[in-house]
Amino acid sequence: MIRAEINNCNNILSATIQLKKNHLNIRYAMNGTGKSTIALAINHVSKQEDLSALQTFGSEIIPTCVLSEECNKVLLFNEKYVDNFVFQESEVIQNSFEVFIKTPEYEEKQALINEKLKNMHVDVSQNEDLQNIVSVGRLVRDKLPVNPSGGLRQGGTMKSLMQSLSPYELPKELAKFQPLMEKGYTVNWVAWKHDGSRYDDNDICPFCTLDLDATYEDQKKKFTDSYPKSDVKNRVEMLGYFHSLEQFMEESAKEKLHQCIQGLQNEDVTKLWVTMFHSELDVLVNGITRIEDFNSHQVRRDDISKLDEQLTQLVIDMSNLKIFRNKRFEDSVELANRSIRAVQKETELLKREIGELTSLMVSKSKDAVADINGFLLTAGINYTFEITTEAEDVSRTILKYISKTKEPVEVKDINLHLSWGERNAFALVLFMHYALSQKPDLIILDDPISSFDRNKKYAIISRLFSSKRVSFNNKTVLMLTHDLQPIIDFIKVNKPHGASVSAYYFQNENGVISEQEILDTDIESFPKLLAADSRNKELNIVHRVASLRKLLEHTPVDDVALNFAYNMVSCLLHGKPEPEFLNGTKLTNTEAESGEKLIKQYIADFSYNDYSTKVFTRDNLLKMFKEEKNSHVRLQVFRVLVEVLNLRTRIEDDPLLKYIDEQFHVENDYMFDLDLMKYDVVPDYVIPKCIEFLENEHIIV
Repeated sequence: MIRAEINNCNNILSATIQLKKNHLNIRYAMNGTGKSTIALAINHVSKQEDLSALQTFGSEIIPTCVLSEECNKVLLFNEKYVDNFVFQESEVIQNSFEVFIKTPEYEEKQALINEKLKNMHVDVSQNEDLQNIVSVGRLVRDKLPVNPSGGLRQGGTMKSLMQSLSPYELPKELAKFQPLMEKGYTVNWVAWKHDGSRYDDNDICPFCTLDLDATYEDQKKKFTDSYPKSDVKNRVEMLGYFHSLEQFMEESAKEKLHQCIQGLQNEDVTKLWVTMFHSELDVLVNGITRIEDFNSHQVRRDDISKLDEQLTQLVIDMSNLKIFRNKRFEDSVELANRSIRAVQKETELLKREIGELTSLMVSKSKDAVADINGFLLTAGINYTFEITTEAEDVSRTILKYISKTKEPVEVKDINLHLSWGERNAFALVLFMHYALSQKPDLIILDDPISSFDRNKKYAIISRLFSSKRVSFNNKTVLMLTHDLQPIIDFIKVNKPHGASVSAYYFQNENGVISEQEILDTDIESFPKLLAADSRNKELNIVHRVASLRKLLEHTPVDDVALNFAYNMVSCLLHGKPEPEFLNGTKLTNTEAESGEKLIKQYIADFSYNDYSTKVFTRDNLLKMFKEEKNSHVRLQVFRVLVEVLNLRTRIEDDPLLKYIDEQFHVENDYMFDLDLMKYDVVPDYVIPKCIEFLENEHIIV
């Protein structure tokens, strides 16, 4: 149960409302009672919004609304919803994908697919061998850049490898330096030796000060010319890269490449093998990098159709490799390729799951379209509704006019073409779909159907609360209405079937809202109510006579006695001393006796003469008016009183006069009505206006 306490909001000083959960809670009230204020107060407080806009005019008291439990999401259908959320230019409803397609089932399937897509990657991050190949391969590519035509540039490191002398096989005259050329510090030693030659001009060794022998100058020139520091450095670095990768090389290729990098092969052979080394590393680095790039981007659902082709391109092809061919290398590559094939299998499963999701999306779209178009047809709205899916999680809603002579025509500016009734009826069903997609704690319908004709009313109610389709059935709903029809349908007739419903009557008395439950026994056929009230001796006699007049008017029987009786009670209520026909002709004694005989079946002591001279008198009617508690009866007494006093023509308030007259005639719109002895349905302002009139006429002092 949700309890709402509302205070000092507009014309409501206090109101306490109890709403049953998973239930349709109907609150029936006259216009001006405060129904919309209640709807707005609950809606505002659920959103933690300020209630100052609902502050009573001329009051400084802060308006409040307290809910017994949190209602974090309340959705309100009113004119603001119609204006702001539906029929925006050519779009029927905003966020149509979320409204019609994104069901819990869809979201569950989508979440599973997204999780798989998120985790879809080829695992090479833990493959240390491939990571080593990539890191070293990138260094090699930096050392051996390519020219615009794609070949290796012949300068820099490539020139050092092809044209400089090998530091690993020194000429005879420099052989004594061979051990120093094979140390880890070779490059630094070569640099030191080149630098030391600048300090040998005293013919002594700049390091040990021993005399330099006669061959020193020749050796110095030979070393300086043959082993520039840059060439030695380039060769040593390339040899380091080689050693980092030799564990992945085929033995004979490894030996040949090793000799080339050491400078032990001729220029053509060296160029061939170094170029091959670079090319194979380039293939491997690019291939492994593509795998890493694949892992760094989340796969999208739209990509899945092309994913198999993309994964096939990620497979590392070893068939054309000559250098990188040993078992360790092949095992490492196979791990990566196996991971790729596993993802390919997962892709096939995902294709099926995405296909199922797409089918679900199409199915939900078709169901929504069929449902809404079925409603439009039932409600007599000559349009058709369509949903088009434009992209992943994006759809568009279209309204088309059904032409009798042409194909349906799309409506570009919907608001300009739908009538007020069509717009609101359509908006209600759209709101239902929207509200169900949002899973609110409470749904409020503020006077949703009062302005529609009877057929549209039931079409809307039937669809909103159908037990056979997705609807508001078993949702927590507050329906505020001044229309009795849904209460008759739900409470008395029990249609639509299966809905959990309760109905209460709201009354605003001096700002205090009270509610009284309406049971099926409180709603009777109008003739039955009139007949019962006519016979009830406990009720006010004016009300009994007025009820009998309505009953006779409501009885379509061609009976002369009924005609006599009708004219007699009508004349009595108009304050006439003798009964007469509408044309002014007096009833004969025989006609009067026949009429009284029929009237006595309902009012046993009826005598026209006695009632007109002793009961329907000025003083007696005034006493009744003052003492009567029921507003409906007071209104009837007032009407007879002004007739008896011949003051009817002095009532200048036409709406008031019309309302008073309606209490004496059959209202053709209703075959059912509330028990007016139990429910005070007279608007708050009516009785005070009657009193004011009598006071102005000095009837009441």
